[in-house]
Amino acid sequence: MRLVSHILIIIVTATFLINATRYFEAATTGKITGQVTDSETGETLPGVNVAIVGTTQGAVTDADGYYVILNVTPDTYDLQASFIGFKTKIIQDVRVRINQTTTIDFVMSESVIEGEEIVVTAESPIVQRDLTSSKASISSQEMKILPVESFDEVVNLQAGVVDGHFRGGRIGEVAYLVDGIPINDSFDNSYAYQVENNSIQEVEVISGTFNAEFGQAQSGVVNIVTKDGGENYEGNFSMYGGDYITTRGDVFSNNKSISPLDIYDIQGSLSGPVPGTRSKLSFFMSGRTINDEGYLYGRNIVRPVWESTDSGEFVTIDGRQVYVPQLGDSSYSSMNWSKQNTIQLKLTSSHIKGNKLSVTGLYQNDEGQNFRHLYRYNPDGTPTNYGESISISLVNNYLISSKTFVNLKGSYFINRSESYVYEDPLDPRYPRDDAESFLGGNFSFLRGGAVMEHTNRETGTLLAGFDITSQVNRQNMIKAGGLVKLYTIQFRTFEVLNNPSTGFEPAIPPVGTPNHVYFDEGPIEVSAYIQDKMEFDYMVVNVGLRFDYFDANSSFPSDYGRPTTSEKASTSPNWQISPRFGLAYPITETGVVHVSYGHFFQVPSFQFLYINPDFTYNPEVGISRVFGNPDLKPQQTTSYEIGLQQGFNDILSAQITAFYKDMRNLLGTRFETIQPGFDEPHPSQRYARYINTDYGQTKGFILSVGRRMRNNFSFDINYSLQFASGNASDPQSRVLDELAGEETEKQLVPLDWDRRHQLNASTSFLTKNNWVLTILGEYGSGFPYTPSLGNQRTGLVNSDRKPTFLNFDMFASKSFDLKGSNASVFVRVNNLFDTQNETEVYEQTGRAFQNLRSQTGIPQGLNSKEEFFFRPDFYSAPRRVTLGVTMSF
Repeated sequence: MRLVSHILIIIVTATFLINATRYFEAATTGKITGQVTDSETGETLPGVNVAIVGTTQGAVTDADGYYVILNVTPDTYDLQASFIGFKTKIIQDVRVRINQTTTIDFVMSESVIEGEEIVVTAESPIVQRDLTSSKASISSQEMKILPVESFDEVVNLQAGVVDGHFRGGRIGEVAYLVDGIPINDSFDNSYAYQVENNSIQEVEVISGTFNAEFGQAQSGVVNIVTKDGGENYEGNFSMYGGDYITTRGDVFSNNKSISPLDIYDIQGSLSGPVPGTRSKLSFFMSGRTINDEGYLYGRNIVRPVWESTDSGEFVTIDGRQVYVPQLGDSSYSSMNWSKQNTIQLKLTSSHIKGNKLSVTGLYQNDEGQNFRHLYRYNPDGTPTNYGESISISLVNNYLISSKTFVNLKGSYFINRSESYVYEDPLDPRYPRDDAESFLGGNFSFLRGGAVMEHTNRETGTLLAGFDITSQVNRQNMIKAGGLVKLYTIQFRTFEVLNNPSTGFEPAIPPVGTPNHVYFDEGPIEVSAYIQDKMEFDYMVVNVGLRFDYFDANSSFPSDYGRPTTSEKASTSPNWQISPRFGLAYPITETGVVHVSYGHFFQVPSFQFLYINPDFTYNPEVGISRVFGNPDLKPQQTTSYEIGLQQGFNDILSAQITAFYKDMRNLLGTRFETIQPGFDEPHPSQRYARYINTDYGQTKGFILSVGRRMRNNFSFDINYSLQFASGNASDPQSRVLDELAGEETEKQLVPLDWDRRHQLNASTSFLTKNNWVLTILGEYGSGFPYTPSLGNQRTGLVNSDRKPTFLNFDMFASKSFDLKGSNASVFVRVNNLFDTQNETEVYEQTGRAFQNLRSQTGIPQGLNSKEEFFFRPDFYSAPRRVTLGVTMSF
């Protein structure tokens, strides 16, 4: 029956889309429009050919002299207008942005000599007339001169974005798209893979309300368009090396010497026509390998062992006898290293006029470690994290007429991740599983043992959809589309056992027990929407409606008082309709007011739906083992925004935006009590499960000022004032409060990521001798924390503030023109002044250091109390310097 219902939903959705409307676009292209007039009479000119130079795209002006060119890939173009008896006119450097309208008007003069041309350079309008909500578009050329190495660093530079939180929302509330295809990993709703900068054509960041074509997001959208191959062969090669260079040796051990290859990056791209296809098929290929040895080090004072016999030795520390199973060689080991490899190939066929077919394949793998403070004397006992992503996508763009086109898209991607100390869970090197109990102690680093957890998961997403766009008339561009997603998610995590019950041999606990969690689920998602963009001379209106359907396709206990013995109930599908509205109203030639409003729904990350599906209470961990809930409802955000764009001249502009978000049905927890008398193994015990219970709100305003590059100088400044509050920052806050013996807040309090003031500024300088210099600065007021003394709060939740954050980055390059190619050398410095920002604090002091006088007792391990409370991971990364070279041809 469930399969039949899924099929019916898909058929009904497709029928609705096909019969109710004929229009949509994939939000990865832009539009060029304008009017052509006679320079002498001022009359409109019908029948003028307007074409994008070097492409097959173009249009003919109508009876009123208007033209429109749809489905234009974001880039910079030359636009040509030609008409018998008039001079051909070419406007150069026309910038087209994702999902925006570029207006280019032509004023044509009569020709005396056949073949006469007039060439002028376009000047983009200082304000975007059709911008109905807050967004930023960053081109590949702009990214090149920023001190960034990944698109998420670019995203964090945008107004309203704080460490991945968009306008006060939780992590995981952002939709990531590549060439119109969603790439979120359904397990935690992060992006499934890193799109390398050398393959990006443009990044669109929407931090406010967004149109109906975007779904499964509450806070924002990151929309990436990748590069296509062209008619000519082009290539790029870049490499750099570097290290962390710091004067803070007292904070970051083993960072006194410079190793220029501790950090290295090699990347390149090649594009052009596929040989033998007569330019009917082009390719774009890119690859990258990057390695970072990290800056947080531990020392191998001990080995990750804990034998069943007392074969160790005693070490005298400050007059104390400390038992150690096995001493190490005291060598340094990085505890936050990472590496990643990526290769991508995109094939594009456009030999049939009006039809463009793109097939993209990507493979990416990565590995690294996360710093664990208790293992600073035993770094080999920490697990390594491994990741692998495989993606293949197909997009077919077909032009039905000059004013209507269809987009068909499909993709399949797999995301795998694993984490372990030894790949084989039965590896005899695994120590006893009670090491943390016996080899820890008061104020002490672990003297042996290893992390016994083995985790692996695989999420797959099969996606198929279509989009249609039609410029119905000069004012209305209607869009509609539909999407079907079929998910698979497999997850397994267990603790390797090694104790008397296993004969002191590594063993895997049985599946379905608290020590071995496994699930294999296959939810389904269907969506559809319709939207109209109405562009009048006096205003622009975006109005749309979105439909979302989700079925977790699972089961849960029918009686939570009898979690293991009650019958299982099937989940109920969820669906909702979301209205979206945006309006832009020009008040002057260089001033535009916009307002927008929308409802946004998002299914919680799948980890919260399916985790711990056995519903077996574990008395060893109690309520800290939270159970998933596949019957969770979508989380909801209602967002409002009003803003003003104002141009002061042709290079200087400002934008101010005020916003408010109301967030409901957020993820939280509820306690349940196991009823006695029903053969339940642990009657009267309490456990926790996820439910929709949390809520919050954010409000504030954003001020941005920008100066375009003119006279070799440009700058961008944005300031955000934000109030992000809610009843809880973490879905497990109620559980954490219970474990700490604290009462859960029943009022709105600042959220953990509530940065009240955020200021980002960048400035770039160009010189005539091909030097480029960019300085990027970031200031942020302190995040909130809860003051406490011992285990008791001394103030309300998040009632105090951590220290402020200040950072500067720099990028400088020098270019050289070679015969047929270009070369450049560059230096990139992150944390230019080696600022010691305290990113985490002790709740007693509000600083990254502890008040040792208040900590009674002596250490029981090999370390001192000062060493134990010293946390290098509480500080931002030290200065990072890389030097490199780039070749382009």
